Amino acid sequence: MPYLIDANNLAGKLGILREPDFDQQLVEIMRAYAESADKKVILVFDSSDSLGDRYTEDNVTVIYTPRDAIYENADDKIIELMEQEKKPEDWVVISDDIKILDKADDLGIDSMLARDFAKKLNPEIEVDDENELSETEENEITDELMDEWN
Repeated sequence: MPYLIDANNLAGKLGILREPDFDQQLVEIMRAYAESADKKVILVFDSSDSLGDRYTEDNVTVIYTPRDAIYENADDKIIELMEQEKKPEDWVVISDDIKILDKADDLGIDSMLARDFAKKLNPEIEVDDENELSETEENEITDELMDEWN
């Protein structure tokens, strides 16, 4: 079963979201997981770039959602991908976002909480939801990273 992952959400649960290169760290974590589990993974990140980006490394596809009239954030892209999926029963969506989880349920797509998947990746991790970044803080970090990359 391929995984469609709310990347910023999972990075927060893994405790790496505040790190400057959290996105590349998550890509590496997921490449190792995808290889060992023989899974396909799609990581969808928020982006402040109006064009976004997309690339594939091994079994991991990385999508930086464009910020434009169509996509406000990664959630919009994840929902679009779920709606376009021809075999929803083959996928698992990983997020803690209620909107995404509800849409997955409506479409018959299996889901897993990002906090549970983080524990699956690292059983020793202690997920602390009280210290989770707000969406505003996540967007500020994304904007800072985009300034660095441009």
